[in-house]
Amino acid sequence: MKKRVLFINPAKNDNFIVDRIHMGLSLLGQILVGEGCDVKVVDYAYLRGIQNGFNAPRIEDVIRDFRPDVVGVSVFTYLYKESVELIDVIAKITDAPVIVGGPHVTFFPQDFEKDSAVSYIVCGEAEMIISDVVGSAKKQSPPVVINSPLPPAEKIPAVNLDICEGALYCSCFQIQLSRGCPFDCSFCNIEQVSGHKVRTRDLEPCVEEIAEIIRKYPSIHSVAITDDCPNFNKERFNRFLAMFAERIKGRTLTIDNVRADLLDEEMLKLYLKAGGRNICVGTESGHPEVFKLVNKGESINKIADAARLIRKHNIALGLCFVIGLPEDSPERHKYSVKLAKELKPDYAFWNMCVPWPGTRVHDWFTKNGTIGDVRNFSTLIDPELDFQLPCAWTAGFTQEQRIKAWIGANLKSYVLPVNWRRWRAPFLVIKLLRLSLKYGVCGSAIKYLLGYMPRRLISIWRRHVMRRLA
Repeated sequence: MKKRVLFINPAKNDNFIVDRIHMGLSLLGQILVGEGCDVKVVDYAYLRGIQNGFNAPRIEDVIRDFRPDVVGVSVFTYLYKESVELIDVIAKITDAPVIVGGPHVTFFPQDFEKDSAVSYIVCGEAEMIISDVVGSAKKQSPPVVINSPLPPAEKIPAVNLDICEGALYCSCFQIQLSRGCPFDCSFCNIEQVSGHKVRTRDLEPCVEEIAEIIRKYPSIHSVAITDDCPNFNKERFNRFLAMFAERIKGRTLTIDNVRADLLDEEMLKLYLKAGGRNICVGTESGHPEVFKLVNKGESINKIADAARLIRKHNIALGLCFVIGLPEDSPERHKYSVKLAKELKPDYAFWNMCVPWPGTRVHDWFTKNGTIGDVRNFSTLIDPELDFQLPCAWTAGFTQEQRIKAWIGANLKSYVLPVNWRRWRAPFLVIKLLRLSLKYGVCGSAIKYLLGYMPRRLISIWRRHVMRRLA
């Protein structure tokens, strides 16, 4: 098979940028390269974050220069609108069949079933079927819907950055040591995406893959482990950390997800030795009744103990909360804010609850609340203080109350992700004050503005001194 295949990841706007290249597209690209295809990955979310005067190429120019036989588009729900617009542009400038995949397509395949610009809809992880789909791809309407089986671990290839636009500027390399999560949180859609059975990759090739990528791309200064639950097996993850520390020098290590009750002294010491600098803990809610319904299989006390242990080892602490879970309320939300203040995170994510189809949270909101459109909804406030209305609410915790809780939590925990660029700062201050006046959190906004900079400087100084003493 000799085809020219273009994979694209859309971007939202200049405020939503990332420092890493879309891993899934680079994996699928590697499979096709092995089949003799010429593959190019253009990740606009990543490309927009590149500095040094780099300008992301227009999609029209990419298609004109590369002349693809097949185009694949990865669709995330929060980028649904941008994805549809991009596909429309592609259809106007090339007759190449378009394949859509990604998390959104897995949950909402119907969104593209009547789209004449799309030829194939791939649901699920596509490693097992991508070669066949590309090999026989042709322009057609309506599109063919393909449900892809979960690939076994040995069928997950190594990441190929050689085929990715702008890879020479990449600063963070992401890799999965496993897929799937054995736990069953009520808000999580992991069962539909990767499954509850954990598929573990052989650690030796994974570490070699990291070492090889760093040799080829010296701009990479950090490695991110993006497993659904990397420390589900403590002994295995400790073995990886020891291997990483021995083989990978001069790079930092980050973990996107971590199980709090499986953290211990040994793991944190190995993590530090491997170059670990921060850990984010899924806290969800500080209220006992709300937390119980999440069904995490651990306790708030265990999470708090893990947070203090992380602090003890001078590792930057992150907390991840969800606002508006089943049985949450404005009063119960205060428990989460109180917990955040007690644990003093270096950063925190205050996510708005999203009732994904197939989850128990979705079932609960269907019976007890209202579910709006989750498309193009981001669960976070962006650096320009822009946000969307909550996509789910109840009579006891309305949309307006959720926004007030959202903004207030970010302010009270001093983690509002504002990009205080010099020339934008006055406008953002005015915008923040207007929002705080509208939602009744003026006191928190003023305290934030007066206390943010001193608090951040003290936190940075404390971590610097403690690392020097360690």
